[in-house]
Amino acid sequence: MHEPSKLHLIRHGQTDLNRDRRFRGLSDAPLNDEGKYEAAGAAKLLVDAGLSKIYTSPVPRAAQTATAIAVTTGARLEADDAFIDIDYGDWQGLTVDEVRERFGPEKLKAWRRDPGAFTFPGGDSIQSVMDRLKPALLRVATEAGEGSIAVVTHMAVLKLCFVVLMDVEATYFWKVGLDNGSAGLFTYSPESGFVLERWNQPPMR
Repeated sequence: MHEPSKLHLIRHGQTDLNRDRRFRGLSDAPLNDEGKYEAAGAAKLLVDAGLSKIYTSPVPRAAQTATAIAVTTGARLEADDAFIDIDYGDWQGLTVDEVRERFGPEKLKAWRRDPGAFTFPGGDSIQSVMDRLKPALLRVATEAGEGSIAVVTHMAVLKLCFVVLMDVEATYFWKVGLDNGSAGLFTYSPESGFVLERWNQPPMR
């Protein structure tokens, strides 16, 4: 039996939008000073991981984090739209309180009650995001062979990666914690599929 591949899943470092708890989505928000420390800390976590390649969301905060990891590890870097953040449409840039004021409480309740069935007004449906993540994750894990590969992306996307890879209900979205700069690890083999090894490992300081 061949050795399983290793799929590292990394959340980008902090931005001011994260700090203020806003729906970030496709906003072009760079890492703040704390986020730069977290990106460097994520790179330290992976320095001995034997990464051959890093796939990143093209959104700048993720790309900045992935670049820091690539510089430290020597891994090749490639932007991949499959891992881009959710398009929050009319909610982008707003806080939860602002969404409640502008769109009413029922929309927020629907989002919290059944995220898998939710479509953001003017934006993505959660189902469409999961539909693009599932084949993309299998593609990069298969490409890794017996090696190690990383994906740098966003909190909500990573929560949906967890849902897809663990084959659980979409409501688990609300039960998965994930900090800026943190790393998760799944192994993959055709025999066993995806197996969770670690989750939400904090960046090194």
